[in-house]
Amino acid sequence: MRHYRKIITGLLLLLAAGSASAASPAMEENLEKLNLPDGFHVEIYAEVPGARSMALGQSTGTVFVGTRGKKLYAVVDKDKDRSADRVLTLMDDLKVGNGVAMHEGNLYVAEQHRITRVGGVGFDLNMPFEKMRQEVFTGLPDKAHHGWRYLELGPDGKLYVTVGAPCNICDPQDIEASIIRMDPDGSDVEVYAEGIRNSVGMDFQPGSGTLYFTDNGVDMMGDERPAGELNAAPEAGMHFGFPYYAGGKDRQKQWADKQPPQQVTYPVETFRAHTANLGLDFYTGGMFPAAYRGDAIVAQHGSWNRSSPIGYRLMRVRFDDSGSAAGKEVFVDGWLQNGEAWGRPVDTLQLPDGSLLVSDDYAGVIYRISYGERTGGAASGAGSTRTGKAMVKGLAAPESAVAHPDGRVFVSEVGGFNKDGDGRIRAIAPDGGKSVLAEGLNDPKGLDLWNGSLYVADKTRVVKVGLDGSTEVLAAADAFPGTPTFLNDVEIDGGGNVYVSDSGTEDGGHAGVYRIAPDGGVTEVIGSATLEAGVRPNGLLMDGLKHLLVADFGSGRLIRLDLASGELTGLNRGLGAADGLVRDARGNLYVSDWGNGRLFLLSSPTATPKLLSDAYKAAADIGISADGRHLLVPDMKGGALDYVPVP
Repeated sequence: MRHYRKIITGLLLLLAAGSASAASPAMEENLEKLNLPDGFHVEIYAEVPGARSMALGQSTGTVFVGTRGKKLYAVVDKDKDRSADRVLTLMDDLKVGNGVAMHEGNLYVAEQHRITRVGGVGFDLNMPFEKMRQEVFTGLPDKAHHGWRYLELGPDGKLYVTVGAPCNICDPQDIEASIIRMDPDGSDVEVYAEGIRNSVGMDFQPGSGTLYFTDNGVDMMGDERPAGELNAAPEAGMHFGFPYYAGGKDRQKQWADKQPPQQVTYPVETFRAHTANLGLDFYTGGMFPAAYRGDAIVAQHGSWNRSSPIGYRLMRVRFDDSGSAAGKEVFVDGWLQNGEAWGRPVDTLQLPDGSLLVSDDYAGVIYRISYGERTGGAASGAGSTRTGKAMVKGLAAPESAVAHPDGRVFVSEVGGFNKDGDGRIRAIAPDGGKSVLAEGLNDPKGLDLWNGSLYVADKTRVVKVGLDGSTEVLAAADAFPGTPTFLNDVEIDGGGNVYVSDSGTEDGGHAGVYRIAPDGGVTEVIGSATLEAGVRPNGLLMDGLKHLLVADFGSGRLIRLDLASGELTGLNRGLGAADGLVRDARGNLYVSDWGNGRLFLLSSPTATPKLLSDAYKAAADIGISADGRHLLVPDMKGGALDYVPVP
């Protein structure tokens, strides 16, 4: 049974162009018109003018939103209540900046004529991104007709790009009417699939890794011709019919007698003509009922050249146990009322909690669809939905934890202290399942994740660990200008510089902080010769572009290190054997005390520490979960990883 659902959110503060605004009452009231299956709810996540393609940023969960205009937005949900706090304009000089994708800390933006990338978007949203961006590919046809590009990162590590035909129907030239793919640096460009009139949604099927994409048929052939398409391209080199086929198996009369250059692959599912099928997302989350897992949600933007409008809804394409399309049904509709549309869905994006965002360029909003819970607003009648996760036990001296955007947590296990070769990196799945990623390390401690690799402080060296388990010594002991003694924590800045602390000996001998440049060169930022007696740098955390926060294991202080001058400034004290440092999306700091098993909260670096817990045997190098909801606390002596809800 289908029915009406409405969630009225509370005050939604959005910061755009220097001002804040609340979600309009009219837009909130329009939510009453949407029809959802039983148990599902819809709310306004953010107001974003012209919202089109969306990509989820790493660590903080910022949502990056492209448009068919000049602007690119960042939507920030600091407190993780699933209602945006701010909307920031990151760029405003784009040429149809529609496509966005995140890969290894870089934001890729597809304009009409080129693809660019910029790093550091998960670090500081106030940096000059327009000056920082790099051109990756400049060979896109600079034509306005179907000139809005879409991006997707494939399981093969390649960047996939849609290139529409610059016409209603014509003989495409070069890479027109295709999907191309390339390495993330813009090299090794090839046409992956062709005969595609105007694909505007792509996703890769979980399990099979097959590329699925929507395609829009030829216009002006009548109300019910041709069909819209959902296609599957399991391998390169396939042809999907255009312009020889106008959509599905329909042929336009001028092309009816012309023969395609190779065998044509027909759609795995079709949709009614002119529904304008755009964004595509396979559902993999755990929030919706289990029957939805593995199905595809398709956004239908709606018709413009049809006697009676159609579309303006979300479709669900069901897949059977073999991974084959097995029918379709309406998932959400109601944006079309009495022949008039008040909204036009464009793209879908799954959040880490399993809810689904839907962009709407006509209404200028992003919706959030959830199941079985109500979040945020004063009228929802619900409190916080945050709950603790089960502690992961049975770890061998866990020292550091870092989250991957897909929900996995990587943990370094020291094993036997000063026993070389028995250390390892463990992967913890979202359901708590454990697996070994890499073995044969010495005393692995601090971890950081950068460009798809883990960086590990491993006793007297720094090791790079690929997500396939491969290991490579980034900096051996003899590469350090000093005498590495007790390498402890790792922090990487937006430029790829790796900072590693050395806690030295018990009296602070050989203590310091080193920098490993992207070219592999190792320099000493500060050493024991200039450190106060007994200072033992441990946890590191970037503090803006030019400073590091340093947790002093020796004196229990929090110190700011000027990376240019090496000057140290004391900020706080009383933190015991200060070990790990992490910052949440609201700017709060958390510090672990290894010696006393404590966890502290600091609202600012100089604020009075608030004790959150003293229940651990040895709280080591802490991290934060990919969705920002939990602190990751390795209890080194307790042999466990704890998930602590962010206050």
